[in-house]
Amino acid sequence: MRSKLLSLANNTKFQWGFMLLFAGLITAQRLLVANEGFSHTLYNNYLIFQQSFFHLLENEDLYKAYPQEHYDLFKYSPSFALFMGVIAYFPVWIGLFLWNSLNVFVLFLGLKKLKFTRNNGFVFASLFVLIELITTTQNSQSNALIAGLILLAFDSLENSKVSRSAWMLIATVFIKLFGLVAFVLYLFYPKKIKSGLLVIFWVVVLSAIPLLFIDTQSLYYQYISWLNLLGNDHSNELKFSVMGFLNSWFGVPAEFKNYILLLGVFLFVIPLIKIKSYKVLRYKQLYTASVLLWVVLFNHMAESATFILAVTGISVWYFTKNEVTLLDKFLMLLTVLFTLLSPSDIYPEFIRKMYFIPYTVKVIPCILVWLKINFELLIVNEKIKKSS
Repeated sequence: MRSKLLSLANNTKFQWGFMLLFAGLITAQRLLVANEGFSHTLYNNYLIFQQSFFHLLENEDLYKAYPQEHYDLFKYSPSFALFMGVIAYFPVWIGLFLWNSLNVFVLFLGLKKLKFTRNNGFVFASLFVLIELITTTQNSQSNALIAGLILLAFDSLENSKVSRSAWMLIATVFIKLFGLVAFVLYLFYPKKIKSGLLVIFWVVVLSAIPLLFIDTQSLYYQYISWLNLLGNDHSNELKFSVMGFLNSWFGVPAEFKNYILLLGVFLFVIPLIKIKSYKVLRYKQLYTASVLLWVVLFNHMAESATFILAVTGISVWYFTKNEVTLLDKFLMLLTVLFTLLSPSDIYPEFIRKMYFIPYTVKVIPCILVWLKINFELLIVNEKIKKSS
């Protein structure tokens, strides 16, 4: 029975059909379920993205509030708003389905490109990220898209497709600025001057592409407004992050978040001293996993829907390992119990409200895994098989 299920799960047509069904069911659930007391729809984020396209065309400030249309602010680039025009004219139910499908497909395609060391690696990696994928898709978020683009950019670099990797990583930055962290991967590959020029090229192209529909002055003011919004986002609220963990467990004040961020940067770059490991595939896989975890752990505003990035990083770390230790298995168990399942009804509500949320339990296994990844980066064997 198990072998038949795995055989079915490995069938490409089944996989694409499953992704389509997955996106369709979540879309239907968000459209059909009542708002449950909220003043906005359960697909509010999609409405923000959709309406941003029309605001751009009408030369309206993308970054001010539009309470008559949706709750919260648009925080992405003008270029992102423009590309939402591909689906913005569709009825909401079609547009939401297409948006969710894009996120799901890109993530699974990125996972599929990984070099798994064991049979059924893609199937198990996909199952592992599924719960967090449900969460981020229910919130109409872009996090799965970003995770998938980073994995696809890594695969492109491995296959010497520098231009393709450049536009993918630039695209993540034009969605959320933390995509900048992934540019560390360019250190591990040759033709750095060519890579730098291609990155600059795609920055210019993606920055200027709204000029096809609006004038230069309008685009300039949109970018100024965007930078002002990001620059004034100095919230001391600490969510599911290293900062939130240190605050809830040890009383570290929120005002220390910038120092903690600097510490995170220091720990992130320490493994770069292993210059001889830059050509080792395992080293590059570990750094890709570290990037995906770091952008969540050191984002003081990280929410539950952001954890698809961290969990994708953990799947890269674990399912591409040649040898899995008892400690690795224990860390994976902690991740399942306290990251994946902590918001679920498997735990009584009072435990979730009194302990898991106030003490940011969700983030703790991710911190431990990230520290383990950093340790492995420092001890990786330069003699093991290198990527071509």
